[in-house]
Amino acid sequence: MGKLTALAIKSMKYKLSEPVGSRGDGALLLEKRKSGTVEVYYRYKHQGKESKVKIGQYKTTRDGNGYSLAECRDRVQELAKTRRECDGDLKEHLTGQKQEQERIRAERKRKSELEALQGTLGELCENYVAALVRQGKKSASQVEGCFERYVLKPFPDLASRKAREVSVDDIVSIIRRMIEKGITTTSNRLRSYLHAAYEYGMKADNDPREQLAHGKRFLIEHNPVAAVPRQTDYERVRDRYLSHEEIHRLWHDFSTILSNRSPIYGLLLRFMLATAGNRPEQLRQCKWSDIDFNRRTFTFIERKGKGGIPKKRVMPLTNRAVSILEEVAIISGNFEWPFSANGRGPINISTFSHRIRDYCFYLEAEAKAKGEELPESFTAKDIRTTATNLLIESRVLQEQRFLLQSREDGSIESKHYDHSDRLPEKREALKRYDALLEKIIKGENTKLVDFEQYKQSTSQQSNL
Repeated sequence: MGKLTALAIKSMKYKLSEPVGSRGDGALLLEKRKSGTVEVYYRYKHQGKESKVKIGQYKTTRDGNGYSLAECRDRVQELAKTRRECDGDLKEHLTGQKQEQERIRAERKRKSELEALQGTLGELCENYVAALVRQGKKSASQVEGCFERYVLKPFPDLASRKAREVSVDDIVSIIRRMIEKGITTTSNRLRSYLHAAYEYGMKADNDPREQLAHGKRFLIEHNPVAAVPRQTDYERVRDRYLSHEEIHRLWHDFSTILSNRSPIYGLLLRFMLATAGNRPEQLRQCKWSDIDFNRRTFTFIERKGKGGIPKKRVMPLTNRAVSILEEVAIISGNFEWPFSANGRGPINISTFSHRIRDYCFYLEAEAKAKGEELPESFTAKDIRTTATNLLIESRVLQEQRFLLQSREDGSIESKHYDHSDRLPEKREALKRYDALLEKIIKGENTKLVDFEQYKQSTSQQSNL
């Protein structure tokens, strides 16, 4: 076989070949089809059998597609060299190479798709808040606002970075900015929220329900917030509770002072006190169907606590609480919720907080006008603290206090015992509490509660 020429290829009828390199290195093979196209192969023998590896199409015209004769020779030289180096069948070697290349391409595609699915810090914050909403956590809006104000708006570049790429230094920068601005306690809150968001993100990747909810993957290997210390001296334990005189005035004057507002807010405030300080978030969600006037109980769902697992709570009603509900019924008896101002839903807890703030503003303005010392303001949470203090004054034991206020004390019993089965204990404890509350409302001396006298005064009324 001699050297091929363009003229010989043009006039070929079926096959032409040209040896490659030394003996045994194979040959350049051209085969002409009926259509007139010429296909180029590298032909060689392996273990006595002839094999062919297709190179492509020969370029029959200057502007046509395919390889020129020189390019065909270069390609078969490369294949001959590869055959010598692979120490095996060239075809199998090339097939393996192709499969490996396809595997690499597939892996790159997978990584690219995974990269597109990887959530940013902003998306991590958003998805964590959405998870809180699904769990019925009342803190969801507070967490969302904190993220928006202290992370997403001041650090847009960081918010758009992959959550897994956020470093400890980045978290420190966020917290440091707050501290530099004098934002102390809230900086600890934000740290706690970010830490919880990263913990959520690490678990969400393997949670089918979370994947259905947002479809993002975070691939977080470690929590960058864990290395940032909490500033313990920034935590101020609020121990504000109302004095007996403050309770007396609150009970009698709240609705009068806020006469331009719905009386439902004052009645909720009274109901909080009458039920030993249960959370307004829980009380507002109660429906008329949750109140059993025959058993003198009301039921609500407790969602506070780790895991967001709802817990049913059944609480006793005193005569005082029933009387309050009778007043409430005049306003919202035809609504689904007792504590509703319009029937479209329960009152907004933030609006309730604003009403308490308005009351405090009135007291401050009144004190200023009289030239007296300004009274300390209080919140809805302080009403609960006040009720706790009254329970202690009433000599109600801690375990019964936890029962009445739906608190978890961390004990095995607290975790596994159904609180609704302990109504007799709750009733007895609430009697002691209500005896003190009655004296406060009447403005009587409350240094000591004469429980026997209280029982005699209520003996002609319906039993609790």
